[in-house]
Amino acid sequence: MLPEDLDPALPWRSVQGTGFNSLVGPFEIARDGDAWIARLTLEDRHINVGGVCHGGVLMTMADIAMGTATFEAGERHPCATIEMDCHFLAAAKHGQTMLCEARQLRRARSLSFMGCTIWSGGRQVLRGSGIWKYLDSRGPGQSGPLPPP
Repeated sequence: MLPEDLDPALPWRSVQGTGFNSLVGPFEIARDGDAWIARLTLEDRHINVGGVCHGGVLMTMADIAMGTATFEAGERHPCATIEMDCHFLAAAKHGQTMLCEARQLRRARSLSFMGCTIWSGGRQVLRGSGIWKYLDSRGPGQSGPLPPP
């Protein structure tokens, strides 16, 4: 997804977070049809000793985008990353705005299979996939459904 492909009227919201997320972001995220788009403009703190975006920032962005898409697809039911695979394709550079497009590829009863691509500077910089588990938020001895598949 390139910036020129984005609908300018997307309803962006800030994902500030606490703990670790507050050190990396703030990310912004918006829904675009069946995809969730996250964006982040790279600052000095995102750059590694090689002068490009740190891989951990890219992986954090992928995790946040795919996790948000899973959460929203599951009617805002709590979920957790149980597996994630990332392929680094190119470097993202200081000052560039990265865009991550995340989609739910398949849904089982308590699992969400996700895919994403991060773009920066007109190029794909990361392709990722992962599996998220919908958490059973019922208390001991309680029954009730998990979110519908």
